[in-house]
Amino acid sequence: MSTAQMVRCAGALLTLSIASCGPGGAAETVRPKEATAATALGESEPAVCRDVKSGGEPLIVDWKPEQRGNLEIAMKDGVAVVAYSCDGIQLLDACKLEGEYGFVGMTRREQVVRLNSSDEVRANLPFSGASIGGEMARDSALDIALILVGKRRTTWLEPTTNDLKGDCKGATHYVKGAMVGAFALETGTSAKVRAAAEIFAASASTGSNSSKQVSQREGNPADCAQASPDAEKPPAQCGAPLRLVLSPIASAPAGEAATATAAAVEPAPCPEGLVFADGKCTAKARVSAYECKPGDSADCKTQCDKGNAASCGWLGLAERSSDPVAAAAHLDKACAADMAVACVALGELREKSDAAAARKLYEKGCAGGEGRGCEKLGLLELAAKNDAAATKLFEQACDGGGANGCAEGAKLVLKSDPARGAALLRRACDGGVAESCTSLGALHETGAPGAAQNALLAEHWYRRACYRGAADACAGLGRLVYVRNPNEAQNAFKQACIRQNTIGCAALNVLYGEKHVVIAPALRQDLLTRCMKGSARDCSIVGLLDAASNNPMGKTNINQGCGRGDQFACAVQKKLK
Repeated sequence: MSTAQMVRCAGALLTLSIASCGPGGAAETVRPKEATAATALGESEPAVCRDVKSGGEPLIVDWKPEQRGNLEIAMKDGVAVVAYSCDGIQLLDACKLEGEYGFVGMTRREQVVRLNSSDEVRANLPFSGASIGGEMARDSALDIALILVGKRRTTWLEPTTNDLKGDCKGATHYVKGAMVGAFALETGTSAKVRAAAEIFAASASTGSNSSKQVSQREGNPADCAQASPDAEKPPAQCGAPLRLVLSPIASAPAGEAATATAAAVEPAPCPEGLVFADGKCTAKARVSAYECKPGDSADCKTQCDKGNAASCGWLGLAERSSDPVAAAAHLDKACAADMAVACVALGELREKSDAAAARKLYEKGCAGGEGRGCEKLGLLELAAKNDAAATKLFEQACDGGGANGCAEGAKLVLKSDPARGAALLRRACDGGVAESCTSLGALHETGAPGAAQNALLAEHWYRRACYRGAADACAGLGRLVYVRNPNEAQNAFKQACIRQNTIGCAALNVLYGEKHVVIAPALRQDLLTRCMKGSARDCSIVGLLDAASNNPMGKTNINQGCGRGDQFACAVQKKLK
């Protein structure tokens, strides 16, 4: 995940509740009720509608406690879905994506985000609730102290409306992840710059201060001090969601394949006319340098030269293939500034020449919450035959949203712990790993340990994998749908055969009268062995291969498959008569 890149949706600010956190609760009760951030800053100018179609990473520290609680419940029940537009943001708690969030710890960081103008408030806080009113008060600021200890991430990569479950009217985005920790929000004066500790202390002060217009806090800094990058969950009082990662859900009227790419568009860094710097979206005129948009190499170089480390990182990532030397120099600057993704990319550049240095870079990236770093460490442990250590690292990568880590972990645990392995396969499939979708389809088709036998589920996973280009899955999909939809099956078999899948080509020969070369002795022997052990599915497939190559054993094997209850084998049996 990149450094926070936020897109705001104009509308109305969530009303800020006057929080009572620890000592100072009595003092807080005498302050104005239900003050809003807009009220605190004297907001009056009409809201400007900002385009948020591509998603964003808004702060949610101005949500009411009950709204934040509803979000946490939704994230425990599945993958949360929202309606996000220039009218505001709304959690759709009756809608979800099937899936789960993992937690990956990171090196604890403190940050103060200062919002100095009404435009910055509108751009950086999610809006819904009371209307905006008043102009920015002279010499006022809104200070947000953040303590970041980890991320909650789902592996979902390209969901479409076909994937949604429940009452999902109005759904536009899903919560891909959230930064978690603790926060304190306080009104301050623009003349005084405060550290995070001072803002937390002010929010817990026992002294009454009726001039304080906004005070909100969640989490305990003392608990946050106990956080560790290796922890499997955040400390008890340091797991509040602070900033959401919202990604778009694509419309899918013609099926997932037609819109999968559109759903993976990189979120815009900030609303039009604003740039990202100092943890917020702001006007270019207010900052000397800012984080460039990934992919804009010219601007990345300009901002890197001006001293923005994140821009150096994005520039280095773009230069890896064209100029590895320059890429290494730029990635090194970004990694020194704790940009985790840059550390991992630099490690990949150095792995062949200096394995020890690369490992340290992967460790830094993993500790910074970048799942790819954990995955690279897992691969190193796997090469050293340390399977237990590799499994832990792969699962850590998976919890950080790394689908490849889920896939690698599944391979290691599937035999010893089938249910756990199947769960990892599903998370990998959600993240776009077609091979894992294919494996899930096979598990459900055969009823292997860890997955109940279910033809509809098998078809679902095969279809997903086929759309992503997995030839074996296309052949599996063709077999499962042939009886009820020969035309769809033919298309699936063609997709498999084009990708040099022998089973797909054999099906086209036998079922549709085409002529493809079918020679696969090793595959045939494996299938025949499993057929002889009682697998109806494998008898039907080996019989199909035999029939396609004019092997007289074709009918015999097909008959065995049909006799054991395989519907596809029975359909082929009729075709061969």
